[in-house]
Amino acid sequence: MNREDIKEAVPSFLPGLSVETLTSLLGGFEALGVESRADLALVQEKDLEQFPVSAWFTDFRVKWEQMPAAIRKAVADQTRPSPGGRKEMIKAVVDQMLEHDPNPTRAMCHIIVCIVRDFLKSFADVERRGDVFGDGCYSLLQQIKTRVEYKNRKNTLARRCRERRPLTAVAEGARIMPKRPLDQYGCVRWCPAELPAGETEAALDEFKRQLPNIYWEEGTSGAEIAEPLMEKTFVIQRQYLNSVPAPAITGIKEEWPFLFSQRGLYYHFGLLTDISILIKMQDALNNKDSTVIQFCQELNPQPRIEETLANYEPEASDEAACILLLLMAYFKEPENAVKLETDSHPPKFQAASQSHQQEFQAASHSHLPKLQAASHSLLLKCPDRLSGVPRGPP
Repeated sequence: MNREDIKEAVPSFLPGLSVETLTSLLGGFEALGVESRADLALVQEKDLEQFPVSAWFTDFRVKWEQMPAAIRKAVADQTRPSPGGRKEMIKAVVDQMLEHDPNPTRAMCHIIVCIVRDFLKSFADVERRGDVFGDGCYSLLQQIKTRVEYKNRKNTLARRCRERRPLTAVAEGARIMPKRPLDQYGCVRWCPAELPAGETEAALDEFKRQLPNIYWEEGTSGAEIAEPLMEKTFVIQRQYLNSVPAPAITGIKEEWPFLFSQRGLYYHFGLLTDISILIKMQDALNNKDSTVIQFCQELNPQPRIEETLANYEPEASDEAACILLLLMAYFKEPENAVKLETDSHPPKFQAASQSHQQEFQAASHSHLPKLQAASHSLLLKCPDRLSGVPRGPP
């Protein structure tokens, strides 16, 4: 029996066990014939009945008497607390949980189900019509877990790591990255320690020195050329960005100029989180478009939203552009915000700026053709309201 391997695996599905309980459980697994981590999948609940498998979170109860007065009143009156009151309640609940465990897992945080079940009208996720959305717990659970991560942001020893999906494409072009642990705020490579295979610290420092030279020669249009070097130096980028005190924006721009280009920033985010922003955005537009439109149709009258909906024709217009305009109207973004502006280049590249802009817009168009074409079609319907907004690629 690979005792150490199984000992590491057990807390992932039975978190919070005492040392005594875990030791007893390991002995029981050995008696059952469990020899490896894979054999744990064959263990049934009845096999564990002889062991006192319990944990702090099974009996956890929120100490409501320690909550702010506004929360106690909302709970008593079965009303929804203010955003500020809810935030204070989350802080208090997490502090109470941390008394039992320095970093509760997401499974432990499901004690939130009891809070929502007991005070449905105060904390459940509800739709506009008042119906409970899903199990009603999602947003509160997310806020609790985020607070736990925030409290442990400087305590790397207390963090728990869990595996993300096995293989995912980080960037467009189906570039496959290996799975990594999800260790901080949804990041899979928050503070990597291992250098790229075959590289040394001296080599990475040399790659870093080359990047400002490429930026000086090419501007942000050199992001594609710089991409291999940005990948190799990702480890020292994260070390620099995570340093204490945090570096100033001007310092980051001087040290890592390509992080301020669209391609460089998206690529860095892809390595950091194992998520492609462009693919994620397109998926969201495809999957949530009808929900957003329906939500806006049910809002109290708002001139900009009504005008956008009036100009939207389901058969002739693309939903993606309509969503973009509706979101801008809902969040009161200025109407001239749909613009693409190039950054300033060193003087020697002023003559090349127009060519760079065309290449940049062409690249964006290739990433999101549906959105670009849809925006062009829909925005042409509103020439007066959207004056000054580009109608498509130049």
